[in-house]
Amino acid sequence: MPNTASAKKALRSSTKKRVYNNLKKVKIKSAYKSLRKNLAAKPEESSKSLSAVFSALDKAVKSNYITKQKAARRKSRATKMFKRLTEEKA
Repeated sequence: MPNTASAKKALRSSTKKRVYNNLKKVKIKSAYKSLRKNLAAKPEESSKSLSAVFSALDKAVKSNYITKQKAARRKSRATKMFKRLTEEKA
């Protein structure tokens, strides 16, 4: 338990940040999950899921949750997975 006033404020701040960061993490994970599910079942709707992944990653970069390079790497891998699986279905 924090004793000083600054430590109490830091605890409040870190609690708020933890909640916010967990929301970002869940949003990104659910976007990836829906992309994988749509690629397996409905390839025609998977392009919407891919744009949802891009959007979630861009918002995470904007709020400094992840770095720009990490987002670019994840976008690249998602696009590669999208192309590979849509070509297999066709």
